[in-house]
Amino acid sequence: KLKELILMSSQFSSVDKSIDVRGKICPYPLIETREALKTMENKQVLEVITDHESAAKETIPNMCRLKNYLFEVVKENDFFRVLIQKSEEG
Repeated sequence: KLKELILMSSQFSSVDKSIDVRGKICPYPLIETREALKTMENKQVLEVITDHESAAKETIPNMCRLKNYLFEVVKENDFFRVLIQKSEEG
């Protein structure tokens, strides 16, 4: 139920793939995010669940900016949900 509410308020209508990297610190959340994106098609949305604040606020968003991917960071109670839409430019 909570996930549906978040996605309805998100710029992304659905999630195509989700990875949970809670408990991992940099560089592992970023590495796993890049690996997951490699397996995805353009316009698909990856959800990354992390409790590592710098991954959610710095390293993953920086990669998204470099690749011109749309992204959104949603703060939950004790973790972050990073939604990334893969694009052709990346």
